[in-house]
Amino acid sequence: MTPAAWLVARRALVDRPWRSALLLLGYGTGVAIMIVLLSVGDALLDEARDRNLVAGGDVVVLPEGVDPAVIKVNGVTGLFLTIPNARYIVRDLLDGPRFHAIVAAAAPQLSDRLIYVRVRGRVVAATASAGIPSLDRAARAARAVAGGVDSPADRAWLDPPLPELAGRLDHFHEPPAAGEMAPAGGPPSPDRAGWAEWDYFNVIDPRSHAYAYLTLLAGANGKGAIIARIRRPGVPLQDVVLPARIGPADISTVSADQRVGPARVRVGAEGYRVTVRDPRLRVDLRIRPDRGFTLPPTEVRVDGAISGYVVPIVRGRADGAITTAAGTLVLKNAPAYHDHNWGTWRGVTWEWGEAASTSGAYVYGNVHLPRGEASEGGQFGTLFVWGAHGVAPARPAFPAPSGAEQTERGGLMAALPITRITYTGWHPGPAAGGRRVRAPAQIMVRAASGPDSVLLTIRVWDALGSRPLGAQAGAAEAAQAFLQLRGDADLQGTIGGRAIAWQGPAASETFVGP
Repeated sequence: MTPAAWLVARRALVDRPWRSALLLLGYGTGVAIMIVLLSVGDALLDEARDRNLVAGGDVVVLPEGVDPAVIKVNGVTGLFLTIPNARYIVRDLLDGPRFHAIVAAAAPQLSDRLIYVRVRGRVVAATASAGIPSLDRAARAARAVAGGVDSPADRAWLDPPLPELAGRLDHFHEPPAAGEMAPAGGPPSPDRAGWAEWDYFNVIDPRSHAYAYLTLLAGANGKGAIIARIRRPGVPLQDVVLPARIGPADISTVSADQRVGPARVRVGAEGYRVTVRDPRLRVDLRIRPDRGFTLPPTEVRVDGAISGYVVPIVRGRADGAITTAAGTLVLKNAPAYHDHNWGTWRGVTWEWGEAASTSGAYVYGNVHLPRGEASEGGQFGTLFVWGAHGVAPARPAFPAPSGAEQTERGGLMAALPITRITYTGWHPGPAAGGRRVRAPAQIMVRAASGPDSVLLTIRVWDALGSRPLGAQAGAAEAAQAFLQLRGDADLQGTIGGRAIAWQGPAASETFVGP
């Protein structure tokens, strides 16, 4: 320091000793805090590289918002930590076509869970950890049990029999009590009359463009219905509605097997069997799901409105026949789709679509609640894209040229936020509620997330119209028309650095105003 600097420093210390001491204390405290923060950062880096963080592996998957340090030190907030749909993540996502080439093994773990053991009449607190032995060894988990062998329950967890999987995904639900449906801070809903739940199936013969929709509906107060729409070339549209009563034992909340009047849904090892026995409508369909093409259930509750949705069969094949007074639609190895919906649907609208090919499948959708807001996925919703292991994305279309491709296991590749949905080529369309409504000739759906982006184009070749579900005369929703559109889908884009391009028969739904 220069003599002048020493003079200034000495004068400051002598003339203002308390102020100088305070400044030195603040400076020293700041330096100490910086040293501590750097040490913590270095410790976090070491911890992130710790293979024993959650019993091994190179990547640890945690629910969003959970601090990995909580798992390391067994914090209170980690006591009941679980990952929703863990089976789906391990089986259809991490071992699916998106990550199959880079993920050697995925091992689900339960770590140090609190349990109570009854021993000779007294209860003892203990901790337990669990995993699947074969996956623990494959992932080189630190807590792998030497010599452990997968139990039947472990194998069923990884690859459950179809009836078990369908029962977990496709069971019906108890309508909520009136108080549960109340808006936040508002009075309870007056009744549950708006509640409805249904199984929905659609099938198509791509060669003839003949197709059918079948809905098995269970409403409030034991009321139900079977709704069928059958379109065959050269034959007028066949709409069949069969009212039905729902008995106490008809609807299952633990199984996918259901009964609605003369209609039955039964699930066996080979797939679904859907039958209707009525003079006005006879259905006998066997639907074989393609494994790995499912979307797990989700439920949204906003201001008393409930919307639930699951897709047990994103891509499948149907054999059988649907017969009405106008004739019979025969299906052989035909593309099939099945979803399941529940909730309070009065005044609810949506945009939705699906298609499949031998290379993959997609489902897009967004539900709009009565107040006009979107329930999930932002303004335009989400596009889900599935792929199949080992199938080159070279624009194959249904029907598959060989049986080997039909049995290819699939998995979810991406869930992309939709950035824009565009309807073009509007023209006079079908009749709905006694009036003719407009219909689009083309639908374009754009979706992207980071480097992943997809452009979906649907060229519409047929449209059916009807009044919205639950619409009452004079109500605001009665002014809208519900459109069911059929077309040819073209999906192109890039997901995970891989080019995607395929075509397939598509179904889509939307609502239009007067």
